[in-house]
Amino acid sequence: MSFTVISLYVLATLDAMFSGVCAASGRDARINKRSYYLKAMIHGIGWGQVACVVGLLILAAALWISEDPQLAMEQMVAVGDRMVLVFGVYAAIILAFFAVRAIPSVDIRSMTSTVAFGPLTLIRPAVIVCGIGWGLAIGPGPPIIVAGILICVLMAPFRVWLNRWFDIKQWVAGPAEPAP
Repeated sequence: MSFTVISLYVLATLDAMFSGVCAASGRDARINKRSYYLKAMIHGIGWGQVACVVGLLILAAALWISEDPQLAMEQMVAVGDRMVLVFGVYAAIILAFFAVRAIPSVDIRSMTSTVAFGPLTLIRPAVIVCGIGWGLAIGPGPPIIVAGILICVLMAPFRVWLNRWFDIKQWVAGPAEPAP
């Protein structure tokens, strides 16, 4: 059980971090954006922790209303194990492209942004729906199904919510860096 919980937590935190970077993209005209994107990652992780707590509360409520909490816990772990497979593959693909992006070539970096990260960002909500759907395909009890659907509704539009938050706050990383 702890492997499943830790794996889902790490995957959710990575997703939140990358969502922060994605939501911050295109909002700053500086050339050197390292500190800007670092702040965006930290911001995404922070909101991701809030989402994790909400997800945990949803799961706790599902356990509380379940007729057999022990069976519900076993079903949650089984659903989570299946979700880890889907989300783990998606995360591995993203991390592989980040490794390719480490090659010091503007052409390769541009190509990974266009060919890899663009489409991967586009399919992220579908991956979340498919991952949770694949987990729920084992046929858990109604409280677990409802919890899965609520968590899907929480996480699928997470990046959109970060975009809106940055728009509302007119998010800026700080003063522009001086030219070298």
